[in-house]
Amino acid sequence: MKDWKIYSAKIDELKKILEETLGGLDVEYEVKTPDEPDFDHNIKVPYLLLRYYTDQEHAHERKIELFEYYFDSPIQETANLIKDMVEEFFMEIDQSEYGGG
Repeated sequence: MKDWKIYSAKIDELKKILEETLGGLDVEYEVKTPDEPDFDHNIKVPYLLLRYYTDQEHAHERKIELFEYYFDSPIQETANLIKDMVEEFFMEIDQSEYGGG
């Protein structure tokens, strides 16, 4: 992404929608942008950092990169897609931790 700041308004809107969409789920999440000190600079675009704790000492993490085409779509559509990705993340954890499906 050449200049992610042109999407800053949409990123802010996405944060608000994700609060409603993911707020009730048992997952920590943060939208990370390149101007934040703990941003992973190996990733070239803003991303959503997910953390799911299986207990107090063990967490699973996933970074969902927020490419430009996500912001060219309606923001609610992007939030729904992210929610689907989070649910997939939960299923993968369930399969790896508990052998469930």
